[in-house]
This record gives sequence, C-alpha cells and structure tokens, in this order.
Amino acid sequence: MSKKIILKKATRVEGNANIHIEIVNGRVETARFMVQDFRGFEKFVQGRRIEFVPHLISRICGLCSSSHQVASLRGIEDGLQITPTQSTEALRDVIALGELIGSHALSYYYLSMPDQVGAPGGVFDLIKTHPDVMQEAIALRKEGQEIVKIIGKRAVHPVSMGIGRFLVPPTKDEIKQAKDLAEKIIKRALKLILKAEKIALISKRIFFPENQQANFVVFDGAADCKKFHVFDIHGNKQQDFSISDFENNISEMRADWSFAKFPYLAEYGFPGGIMLVGPLSRSFIKGGFLDDPELKNTALANQIDRTAPCLESYDSCRLLEIFWYGKKIINLLDSVDIEDLDTQVDIKLSGQGIGVVEAPRGILVHSYLINRGCIERMRLLVATQFNNPFINLLIRDIAEKHVQKDKISPEGDKLIGRCIRIFDPCLSCATH
Repeated sequence: MSKKIILKKATRVEGNANIHIEIVNGRVETARFMVQDFRGFEKFVQGRRIEFVPHLISRICGLCSSSHQVASLRGIEDGLQITPTQSTEALRDVIALGELIGSHALSYYYLSMPDQVGAPGGVFDLIKTHPDVMQEAIALRKEGQEIVKIIGKRAVHPVSMGIGRFLVPPTKDEIKQAKDLAEKIIKRALKLILKAEKIALISKRIFFPENQQANFVVFDGAADCKKFHVFDIHGNKQQDFSISDFENNISEMRADWSFAKFPYLAEYGFPGGIMLVGPLSRSFIKGGFLDDPELKNTALANQIDRTAPCLESYDSCRLLEIFWYGKKIINLLDSVDIEDLDTQVDIKLSGQGIGVVEAPRGILVHSYLINRGCIERMRLLVATQFNNPFINLLIRDIAEKHVQKDKISPEGDKLIGRCIRIFDPCLSCATH
C-alpha cells in the first residue's frame, strides 16, 4: 500500500492552520483544514461581571474586536431585557461597519488580490505592479479604522461602548469627521471598483461541489425584521427563523482533529445542513448592495450571478460592500441624536439572551446565561466556524480533482490555498 501525507501551512490568513491531505494508492483518503489553537474565552468569562465582559471578549481578535463587542452588548441586553436607544444602536453599527470596511480592504487587497493577478510575492509584488491601486487600498483601510477610532475612541478594542449606553459619547464635530471619512470611502471605493474591472483575473474559477447542498445564511438586522434567512444556491429562500429560535435551528458537531467546530442547520442534518455565511450570503438580500443603483450597472456587480454563484464572487462582494457600507454609515450618523445615548439599566438582574452581528466574515452570535449580573454560561458561534465545514469539503473536492499519483498538482495546490483565502478565515475567532 502506497501512502503519503501532505502537511502544509495555510498562508495569508489570520491565525494558524494546517492543510492535511492523505493520499493512499493514488486516491485522496483524507483532506482537512486543521485548526489546532485553543483559547478558552467561553470558559474564562464565567463568573465575570457583565459590565466587563464586552471589553474582555473583544480581545478574541484584533480584526473583529468591534463586532465581538457589539454582539456581546446585544446578547447581555437581550438577556436583561434592556432596550438601548436608536441612536445608541446606530453608533454601534457605525463602529462595526467602519471595522468591516477596514477588514474588507485588508482581505481583498492584501490577502486575495495576489492570487487574482498572479503575484507570488503577495502585497510586496502588488506595490510594484499596481502602485496606484495599493495606494488607494491602504488609504481605504486607514479610513475605515479611523471611523472606529473617532466613535469608539480606539481603532482596535473600542472603549466608548457600554451596556445600554455610550460611556464616551461622540461630539458633533466627531460625527462630522466620521461622515467626511465615509464620503471619502464612497468615492475611493467606487474608483477601486472601476479599476478592479480592468485587472485581468488569471486564477481559475472555483465552483461549489455539485454533490453538496449549499445553504447561504444571512441575518437581516433591520428593525422590522431581525431574522435569519436561508437561501439555496439558486437564490431561493428556504426558511426563516428568529433570534429566539436560533439554538433550535443551529446544531454543532465536533471533530477530534480540530478546535473549530462544525455548525449545521438542524433541519437538514449533517452534511446536508452545512452553511455558508459572509459577503456572498449577504448578496442574496433584496435591496442590498447588489441592488444599489450606483453599483448594479458596474461590471463587477454583473459578474455576480445570484442564481448560480461561484466562490470567486466572495471577493467581488467584499469590494462592493465597502462602497455600500460607506453610504450606510452616513445614513446612520444622520439619524443620531447625541443627547439620546443613555438607557437606565440594572446590571444585577438575571436572564438569557442572544446578540447577533453581521461581521466582516459573516454571522457572529453571542449567547449568554446571566445570573445576578454575572456570566454563568457563554456560547459563541463565529463566521469562520459556520464556513469551516464547507472549507473542508472544498479542500477535498479540489484535492480529488488534482491528485497525481502520490501528490497534488501545482495547479491544485494553488487552488486549495486560494479556496481558503476566499473565505478569509479568522482562526483566532474560530477557536476562541
């Protein structure tokens, strides 16, 4: 029996993971995306006072710290039946969207674009070959982070938000500064979208495995909705469920070779119920960024087929979302009354609640059981966890199509790396 194990490091991703492929007699026996860090946040927040937890939990990740903090605040407030003001929620969304813009700019230009244009040296090659694009991209990331810094008082791990209130409310001048930055983001993003249409993509298109059901899940956080939507690969809505029904609809499976869990839709079981979240899933929402009048006629938007999407569409969606969320930030800031950023709270109560945010990589869920103002239990489900089962399936699918005796072809090797980077996995979040 001929047996070979290929073990490689996943590169240009946040955190540490290995690609493990086992080939026996010229056939792929095992193909895994192995995430083996463990950080224990769910355990060591137990017993902590709730007023400290949102700031502690943001330390899970430097890329998604604002999203974690907002989800944590919403989960705690839901458990204690606290309703923050509309202005408080609007400013939280501004912070989360500023972070999303910065994260998308990093993901698209620093991590993914080198694959698209064949730049083996990564961002360092791009600075030489596309200096005008990279100059704009660097500025775009900085402007997103600056919005977080203005409203959150820090670009990473904000300190201005509290349970039911803003601990450090923004001034009128700071609101204006944030709006001015959002205007710059909109103009810069549109310029980059038009430039992206002219850059030849030489990477091979990656499609979803034909024998695997694809469930695109997105959270609609609109005030009149607040539901999870599930779409199939042709864009047909399959089901809806509310935040309160989340734990009845989403189950998790563990594997002894990874600390990243495998969530799935309980109705379909595993593997039929494995999910996809993130920018491509958000594209299925009607009235979203693909329906924006300024975007819908661009070549980049027209490349995205909501009835038969390919994985490459994740990257296009990221760039389009930057423009869309720049506009959304302005609308949110226009709705803010800085005199209305405080709600009376009793932080010694008990309850159970769930907070949800559409983070850069997709759905982020914080679930809390609170006992007299302290955390008794916390459960996290983050975007990379949701995508983890499909990442593993894609690695196997690509490996099987590109196996050559006891190795993977150079083309297959490149596609596996590209496949992982398309999802922009955040492995610190996934192993929390």
